[in-house]
Amino acid sequence: MLFEQLIPPGVPEVPEQLFANLELGAQAPRDRPYVVCNFVASLDGKATVGGRTSPLSDPSDRAAFHLLRSQVDAVSVGTGTLRVERYGPLVRQEQIAGIREAAGMSPRPLAVVISRTGAIPYDIPLFRDPDSEVALYLPVSAPEPPDCEARLHVHRLEGGGADLSSVLLSLREHHDVRSLLCEGGPLLFNSLIAADLVDELFLTLAPTLVGGGEHAVTEGPSVPLSLGLQLIRALVHDSQLFLRYARN
Repeated sequence: MLFEQLIPPGVPEVPEQLFANLELGAQAPRDRPYVVCNFVASLDGKATVGGRTSPLSDPSDRAAFHLLRSQVDAVSVGTGTLRVERYGPLVRQEQIAGIREAAGMSPRPLAVVISRTGAIPYDIPLFRDPDSEVALYLPVSAPEPPDCEARLHVHRLEGGGADLSSVLLSLREHHDVRSLLCEGGPLLFNSLIAADLVDELFLTLAPTLVGGGEHAVTEGPSVPLSLGLQLIRALVHDSQLFLRYARN
């Protein structure tokens, strides 16, 4: 599988070369991780088909999706996305675990789950995996998590809400997370934009028109600012467009 490089111009490369040695953690501010988001969307801006992301994704997008997990200390996923997509272990392929270990990281990134209500889908495979490590950010009023095979680190959110800046500070201070990958969903992405906490966006555009009734890439309240980004790379494979944007 070869990706054609459009911006900057280059020779075709395998995804293992294009999504390697990104050194995202080296760009982290002192008080939080460097935050990158990864989404796939239709040409009309929808993030789901039939409520799920998988119909928009092809083998090239799935390769990029998993390789990005090899480049970060932690992966954050909203509770709705966890529930709908039935998340399991964040790394299953030996190749991805090997890339991480060669870079001095643990075989699997830390999973990060943030909930304002405490409604966590503890029945999904992620929590039944003894090799997975999960940082849970829950309201003070939420009950203690049930016994899980995954290793849990429970942090309580003060004030009844999820202050994302405080969560990211905690990830840096308590878990030494220097690079964080957000995989959705649209509400969490919207909240990160509102808090001005997005450093990069990896956006795959699927050559598909979906129409109304599906989730958009962002959803939720209007944000008080617009975040300007600069296109730093564009790749293509079988009409699937892979865009990488960074803050101006």
